[in-house]
Amino acid sequence: MPRRILDKILPHHATVSEQWFLRPFRALLHDPALWATHRRNVLRAVAVGILVSFVPFPVHTAMSAILALYLRINIPVAIVASWFANPLTMGPLYYAAYRVGVLLLGSGSLEGEIDISLDDLAENIDDIMAPLLLGCLILGVACAAFFYGLLNWLWIRRLRRQYGARFNPSGRRGR
Repeated sequence: MPRRILDKILPHHATVSEQWFLRPFRALLHDPALWATHRRNVLRAVAVGILVSFVPFPVHTAMSAILALYLRINIPVAIVASWFANPLTMGPLYYAAYRVGVLLLGSGSLEGEIDISLDDLAENIDDIMAPLLLGCLILGVACAAFFYGLLNWLWIRRLRRQYGARFNPSGRRGR
């Protein structure tokens, strides 16, 4: 995840701001912090994107872009990280969030009582929503913190290897 890789993958802010559909937002997109690829900026963007991906409503991309603008973090990384919840992972993520919410609230599970139909879902939405929202909050914060820590560790490890190779050209580790 070092900067060189991200600089190759991510679009340059000048090319993005020239897109016809982003011209009304050009004044907002001029901040260099929104495109910076240093470690803390990227890690914060990943954490925000993953946290937003646990929102159980279909607003992930827009919400992560707005939060990235507000927090002045890397917009493309935040948007891509918000795709953590995609059509393949949404079902297991939200089911796990619901189960965590039921466990924490101590309320009874509705597994045997609900058929998979829109009518039954509409009738039981009040019983489902509180555990789902609590579970999404808990799992979102936990996953964001986990991935922040993991990527931070990997990034620092990679930098240490690069600096070690630069100052120790023989390839052997010194003491």
